Parts: sequence; structure tokens; C-alpha cells
Amino acid sequence: MTTQDPNASVAAHEALQRQWKDLFGKISLPDISHTVTDTSDKLQKLPEQIVRIRQRGYVFASYLEQKRDVLVKRWDDIKRNILSSILSESGTFRTEYNRIDSLMTDLGRLISNPATLDSSMGPVKQRITDLENRIEATEKKLKTDLGSLPADVDQTLKQLTDITWYLDQKDEASFKFLAGESLFLAAKAEWVETGKGKTDPDGILYLSDQRLVFEQKETTGKTLGLFGGKKTQELKWEVPLNLIAEVKAENKGLFGGKDMLYFTLKSGAPFSQITVEVKGGVACKFWAAQIQRMISGNTKDERAIQPDAEELKAIKQAPTACPSCGGTLPMLVAGQNQIDCGYCGTVIRV
Repeated sequence: MTTQDPNASVAAHEALQRQWKDLFGKISLPDISHTVTDTSDKLQKLPEQIVRIRQRGYVFASYLEQKRDVLVKRWDDIKRNILSSILSESGTFRTEYNRIDSLMTDLGRLISNPATLDSSMGPVKQRITDLENRIEATEKKLKTDLGSLPADVDQTLKQLTDITWYLDQKDEASFKFLAGESLFLAAKAEWVETGKGKTDPDGILYLSDQRLVFEQKETTGKTLGLFGGKKTQELKWEVPLNLIAEVKAENKGLFGGKDMLYFTLKSGAPFSQITVEVKGGVACKFWAAQIQRMISGNTKDERAIQPDAEELKAIKQAPTACPSCGGTLPMLVAGQNQIDCGYCGTVIRV
């Protein structure tokens, strides 16, 4: 005849109690409820964030407004159904939980009788396991009902965060943007000027609808690469888009960890070739594709704000040569109503 170990029975009962207590936090479907609340909060902030980048002058990604409207409409329907299901299902789970709670109370009275406790725990444990499985199945179903919408909202917010960063870099830039020029992309980058790594300048690569620009923006002259130094920020080069003959992308280095861009430039550009490593998790192939789209004019349909007609007229009519000495004049920058000749000092009003 086998003698029941009372310590084993007590330990099994304590394990069942822990399982039971853990289950209480799941009956209200908190993970799904949190997703609903979080998605609603993010969607509520989305229109304001889109307005903010437009006010700051970002004219591209016209799909953002339509995307916002579609997301809000879809979410209204999904949210209503999800909340109804949470209310209904959690109520059913709570009722079953309360029923099992009475059985757990009865088990507690059998601690002094290991044999009876053991034989009684099996059915109760099965009830708990069944409830756990029902809750898990419901969570999976509701996640399926949510679909990709929470992820789509996050992806849209990521786009807005990226654009906000582009605009921050533009505001901090050491150079002026041209009249009628609109920023499209920006990324942390290193200009591979010498190929010697640490001596090559780090900064920001800008892509606008008119040119590609590299601005050095880093702290240089650090002792042992760690201490002191000074902030260096200056325009290193700019290339009009019509002078870019070719751009190639390559994932280089160990495991393809370096995202390289290789530019072949036409006559009139400051260099015949330029190599840039884009950083900060930016994909070189994405950048190469966007540069090619911008050069070919395939980004025009993405404009949410069309260029100012009067400003475009002023740009087209602006002189390119000084009427006094014939020297080449600098390009017109945004908000500029006169051009100063760098050779003879003549001021030309536009």
C-alpha cells in the first residue's frame, strides 16, 4: 500500500494556488485592452503631428493625410467590435473564475488530509487549465481581429518621427536652402573622402528636390578619441541632381553592416566620384532608390504642397551671370530678394 507524502500534496496545492492567482490577472484580457488604448491614443495624436510637419515646410509624403483618414475609419469599426468582445468574454471568464474560486476554497480545507486533497485537486486543476486555454484562444482571436492596424499606426508614426528629424537637421544646418527647394530625406552619414576611417568627416546627407548635400556635423579633435574637441559644422559639398550620372548601393563589411552609396558625377560637379556611408540604421538601397526617383521626377505625385508660383517665377527669371563683370552668380536661396556678386560686389535685386 502506498503512503501519500503530505509535503508533496501541500507543494502541489501551493503550485495550483499560484497558477490560480496568475490567472486572475488574465481574465480581463489586459494585453488586448492595452493595445486598444495605446492605438487609440496614438491615432488621436496623428493629425496634429501631420499638421506640424506641414507647418514646418515638409511638402512630400502626401499619402500621410489619406493614410490618417483610412486608419481612423478602420479603427472606429475595429475598436467598437473589439471592446464589445472584451466586455462579453471577460464577463464570461470572471463568472467561471468565481465558480472555480469556491472549489479552491474547498481544497484549502483539505490540507490536513493529503489523500483527499490529491484526489480533489485533479478536477479543479483541469478547470483552471481549461479556463487558461479559453482565455488564450480568445486573445489570439482578438489579435487576429485587430489585424495589422496597430502595426500600421506605429509605422506611420515612425515615418513622422523620421520626417521630424529631417526637419530638425534642416533647421540646424550651417547652410541655406535654395529658393523653392524642398527637403526630401536626411540621414547620418560619413563622406569617404580619404578612406582612412577616423579622418573622414561625419555629418548629415541631405536629399532635396534640387540637390544632394553633405554637411560635416561632428565633434573633432578629441584627445584619444574621447575627451575635449570642438564642434565642427560646415558644408562640404553640394551636387545638383542633374549632375548625378549614376548612384549605386552596396552592403559592405562584416555581415554587410556598412551601407555604402557610390556616386558617379557629370562634368560641372565638384568631384567626378563620391562615396558616402549612410548610418543610423538607414538602408543604402532605399536611399539609392529614392535618389533615382527624385532625379527622374517620380516624387512629384508625393507633394502635399505645391511650389509657390511666384517663387518659381522668381527662380526661373533670376540672372545666372553678373550684369557688371559677367561672373557666375550664386543660386537664389529661400526668402532671398537680392543676389550679391562675389567678384565685383554688384547687388542685383530679384
